[in-house]
Amino acid sequence: MVNSTLYGDDKEYVQHLGAIHDLALTCGLPDGEVEKIYQRELEKLKRTARVKDYLLVLTHRAVKDNLRHHS
Repeated sequence: MVNSTLYGDDKEYVQHLGAIHDLALTCGLPDGEVEKIYQRELEKLKRTARVKDYLLVLTHRAVKDNLRHHS
């Protein structure tokens, strides 16, 4: 089920899932673990974002940096 408050629609959800899977493969972590971190970062960025077009890229970068510093 799509979290409609976090993800706008199914298409956006699938795009974010792809980013989550990419991060999980890169870091060698389970998708579910990365998804929790990703969703927290996305929520933080969404609260202050004026333009939502780049949230996927910004969230991906923030999570990647977060995982790099905590591994």
